[in-house]
Amino acid sequence: MITIENLTININTDSSASNDLLNTLNPVVVRDELANMLRIISEDSRFLGQTIIIPDGCEKYGFTEGSHDLSTLLYFLADMLE
Repeated sequence: MITIENLTININTDSSASNDLLNTLNPVVVRDELANMLRIISEDSRFLGQTIIIPDGCEKYGFTEGSHDLSTLLYFLADMLE
């Protein structure tokens, strides 16, 4: 199990996208922003080398039971969102 405490991630809000685009409720834009955020977080050095345990029974959600690299899993989730 992973316990993350006192974690702060600073995100630069400068973007080439307009504020109207970023503030939209359009599900495609929101999903793309979430995928981008997961990729950014997956590259954070604080997550490198950490593992996450996926329990038995999660196959129905598309996950394989076992120990997995957290950074790789986050990047995989971002790919799945696209």
